[in-house]
Amino acid sequence: MTKERVMLSYRQIGDSQSDMTLVFLHGSSMTKEGMMPLAEGFVQYNCIVFDLTAHGESGGTEPDEVKDFADDVEYSIEELQNRNVIGAKIVMLGYSMGGAITCEIAIRKKLPLAGMVVLSSGGDLSSYTPLLAELKSVPAEKFVVADVFPALVGADTSKEQKQAIIEHFDSTKVSDVISYGDLMASNRYNRLADCARIDIPALMVQGCDDTIVLPMAAVETWKMIPHSELLMIPYKGHAALFEDKELLWERILSFVEKL
Repeated sequence: MTKERVMLSYRQIGDSQSDMTLVFLHGSSMTKEGMMPLAEGFVQYNCIVFDLTAHGESGGTEPDEVKDFADDVEYSIEELQNRNVIGAKIVMLGYSMGGAITCEIAIRKKLPLAGMVVLSSGGDLSSYTPLLAELKSVPAEKFVVADVFPALVGADTSKEQKQAIIEHFDSTKVSDVISYGDLMASNRYNRLADCARIDIPALMVQGCDDTIVLPMAAVETWKMIPHSELLMIPYKGHAALFEDKELLWERILSFVEKL
């Protein structure tokens, strides 16, 4: 039986007339509101920020696999293209689980992406996520996603900034049940070998102090993708995109402008 596709909820900001659309995919436990601070740095482009399936204002049932999230992202982008909300030139930016979804979509080549940005993630989240592997021993009904939040930041992030980042994640999170499902789906994902088939420009961004998705996840993916760049951010963690937002804006903008 063919799975019914879900049209994802989204927010559109920036220049809706731009010939370049940036599509933002959030990570595990998040909603589109969690990615808005990053998207707000690119208002010169048409920016689409999705709620993934069963997150935020999007319907559907929580997928068990990254590939099923990808199905609904592809369907939603095609629908928005039919409505002239999104043009032909698309750059996908995925964070954490959203980065794995981005890899999956780039591998499939159903959408003609102009480029991709993978933030704190990679094509293999089964080998480089020890914290997620440990969670398999925790009964789903006892899991509290807020317990993971202190591990988000790196070594030189101030106490004040750490608290602000934790509050941001806490205020934009989904339920603990959905969060647990996200983390398990992420931990099952491994398409690293297939990343060699990705033939679009890619930028991998990773905090060197990330203990949720280890830096080698980005390094190994970068090594597999022929046309890729790697930005390692010293002393920053899994939330590097919030810990050094200005650097991310500058570096991603430089990448997009070359496409």
